[in-house]
Amino acid sequence: MADIIIIGGSIMGSSIAYHLAMTGRGGDICVIEPDPSYEWAAAPRSSGGVRLMHGLPENIEMSRYGREVYKDFAALMDVDGQPGSFEFLEHGYLYLVAGGPEIAAAEENWRIQTGLGVPNDFLDRDQVAARFPSMNVADIDAAIHAPQDGFIDPNAAVLGFRRKAISLGVTYIQDKVVDIEVAGGLARAVVLGSGARVAGDVIVNVAGAWGPEVCAMVGMRVPVEPLSRNTFYFEIRGQVETMPLTKDPSGVAFRQEGAGFTAGQTDINVPFGFDWDVHHDKFEEVFWPALAHRVPAFEALQVKRGWSGHYAYNRMDGNTIIGKWIGGLDNFYIATGFTGAGLQKGPAIGRAITELLLHGGYQTIDLSRMSYQRVIDDEPLLETGFSA
Repeated sequence: MADIIIIGGSIMGSSIAYHLAMTGRGGDICVIEPDPSYEWAAAPRSSGGVRLMHGLPENIEMSRYGREVYKDFAALMDVDGQPGSFEFLEHGYLYLVAGGPEIAAAEENWRIQTGLGVPNDFLDRDQVAARFPSMNVADIDAAIHAPQDGFIDPNAAVLGFRRKAISLGVTYIQDKVVDIEVAGGLARAVVLGSGARVAGDVIVNVAGAWGPEVCAMVGMRVPVEPLSRNTFYFEIRGQVETMPLTKDPSGVAFRQEGAGFTAGQTDINVPFGFDWDVHHDKFEEVFWPALAHRVPAFEALQVKRGWSGHYAYNRMDGNTIIGKWIGGLDNFYIATGFTGAGLQKGPAIGRAITELLLHGGYQTIDLSRMSYQRVIDDEPLLETGFSA
């Protein structure tokens, strides 16, 4: 028996467990996670980006809290005087745009960001060229540059939250939820693959790309599906200046990674669902031409490795769905649909779910617009501009 059962122990589940446990009022917290190595989880396979470059105030504020936590992560996650090593690489983000509509949308997003105190810059072509001389900007009209954005080690973030939560008394069970028992309008217990059964007062589904399967166990429908995303690590022969994470108009994004670079692309034209194959042909046909065009020094790159990860992609509007199942089970909560921005929002989601469970409402960032009600009403909460 647990007061709170959390399904999924990656960045969201472990952040929720940590934030609950830190209040001292979380009660008996049980996290169910089938793979404590997180080999296939989305967060450790992500680019590790933490950005305030968003077009919705809620997303900016969530990532702002994430940035605060990750900047002080080693100290916050200290266990018995062992903080571990954790770096926040403040290399920045750069969003390149071309064409009138794209310029207008980017400028509007920039106004929203600066209006909330985010120190981002709106640059013209010449300013981009001056800051990043290795880039070809002949076909670029403008850009948003976010100098305080950066990257973290995503695997270290997941393991740091997990380790701290366990030190605070949270129980982790290595197993998989295969069914949820419902009676009297409430979720009563989870059934595990091992045959065990865990009863609970509240169930929180943060199973990432597997979350829709868990929702289906209680008859809840969410507009979220797994979307495969290939990432490649490559190195070059020459040297270029320190590069921010750059989103190119082609859709390809790249950033520095150790001695080389990583590149990825979110392609919603591929079939949704799980696909663990690495499509090297796509790198040759799509990635390499775009990379070499934007940074001529990338023409002589050499791919060292590639991997596949999955977004919990919200096909409705690409934004978070968080809170209780409105119109369904009052004690069944979800946080899903992060569409590639889960790592940076993980700390804020942990705090937000904690506030909902302990106070019945948000105390810091008001995420009411991101509730399940907009799915019921079919009213997307759209955000233009930089996407993961």
